[in-house]
Amino acid sequence: FKSVIFVLIPVYLFSGDSFHLIFAVAYIFVLLLITAAYYLFSKRAWWDLLSGTKLIQFRTTNQSIRSVSMTSLTIVLILTISIGVYPLTNFQQFRTSFLPKYPVNSETKRFADFIDTHAQDPVDYIFNLFEKYDLVVLSERLHPEYTQYEFISSIIRDKRFVDKIGNVYTECGSISSQGTLDTYLKTVFLNEDSLNKATAFLQRNSNSIWPLWINKNLFDLLKLANQLNINLVDSLKINWYFTDIPVKWEIMTSTSYNRQEQGSLRDKVMATHVIDTYRSKILRNERRTKGLVIMNFRHGYGLIKDRNGKKANHFFNQSNTTAFLMDSLPDKVCNVMLNTVSLRYGFILTPIQSGKWDMAFSLCGNPNVGFNFANSPFGADQFDGFVGNSSDKLRYEDVFTGFVFYKPLEQHLKKEGFPYMLYNFEDSLMRRANCVSPSYAASWKNMIAYYKQNETHSEAFSYAVIYNLLVNIGFSLLVLLVLAIGLIFYWTDFKK
Repeated sequence: FKSVIFVLIPVYLFSGDSFHLIFAVAYIFVLLLITAAYYLFSKRAWWDLLSGTKLIQFRTTNQSIRSVSMTSLTIVLILTISIGVYPLTNFQQFRTSFLPKYPVNSETKRFADFIDTHAQDPVDYIFNLFEKYDLVVLSERLHPEYTQYEFISSIIRDKRFVDKIGNVYTECGSISSQGTLDTYLKTVFLNEDSLNKATAFLQRNSNSIWPLWINKNLFDLLKLANQLNINLVDSLKINWYFTDIPVKWEIMTSTSYNRQEQGSLRDKVMATHVIDTYRSKILRNERRTKGLVIMNFRHGYGLIKDRNGKKANHFFNQSNTTAFLMDSLPDKVCNVMLNTVSLRYGFILTPIQSGKWDMAFSLCGNPNVGFNFANSPFGADQFDGFVGNSSDKLRYEDVFTGFVFYKPLEQHLKKEGFPYMLYNFEDSLMRRANCVSPSYAASWKNMIAYYKQNETHSEAFSYAVIYNLLVNIGFSLLVLLVLAIGLIFYWTDFKK
């Protein structure tokens, strides 16, 4: 019985999927507290009560030896606690680095060797994919992450993109705002201020799901596209296509918002819009039919196939934009994963492959590179990037065509807010927010006050905070609890 309670259940929780990690920590805390409390009040263990047994102690050990043993154990446990708490001494590292780091071993060295011998410049890698595929899908990191758009910008401003590709499709942006976007991309603004105002107007009114899209990365990419187009002839101007579901914020109500959320098949709508636009370009015999597609996380996951190469009956195939694209346009679409964190435990972000990939790149000096997953050790690893999919036995090469590493996690940035974000917009924003929910509107009331004081907020992305709290601080508290219980047992026994 004790083996089940103290060994089998904790092992199961710690090795399980989804949110088992939280339950494991809570379970052990509660178990230790119950054990200590019951012993203090009854002077016997609760498992003796359940089993109907009685423990009779015979003292055979000298008290001084017992004291030395307890002192030694206390010192060891205090040192263990200190090691767990140590990451707190560097708050920046505690926020951005998953600790402890993955060990350097033969496996990480093998992965590092592959990077050194097979990787290429990430921008060149993307254009090499365009030689084979018409649509290249980038699977975004978390939406607010900014440095990924530095990489995307380097693709769009490349002469090869202007000459041969020319088209951008994004998840961000409703198809209802396409006309406004087209006008914006062709307009020459008199100065930076007028450009900022127009960009703010476009971003404030083009999101389908949220009353306001506050991420600075989209704002800056829109500006870049406009500025590039100024110096390009009409036939070479960059075309940008919003793909998200239609929206009419000016007549939105809470009822219509909920109906839209529950009834829309967003991924299929987005894929259909990309497919229709792509095919119409071919029918019109346009010179530039290829396109860069930017989708966030699972929307960028590819078509899952069975062992016979047929479309598998998998959740991704029924719900992901890129899977729809690949199914409708065989051999025309590929997808690329950007280095990021895992959503395997939901809001508890964790490193991909427990940090093995990040350590391999660190051994190489964190170069910005790209490569195909097929025939690579990275592609052969089990897919652990999304909630509930670790048991599917999917490999990364089953989900993605390729991989781009652009800056290590510690250098990722979160940027929110942009010029003129709230200019003559507060009342409209609050009306929209109330369509979502009263609690969401209340949160925006506080956010408005904040953004009035801080137009743009930039900081290192705090990927690791919750993880480090659980793994390091949580473990230290568990050890502290064990030490406290041990001292209580020792002291009560000492007084007998």
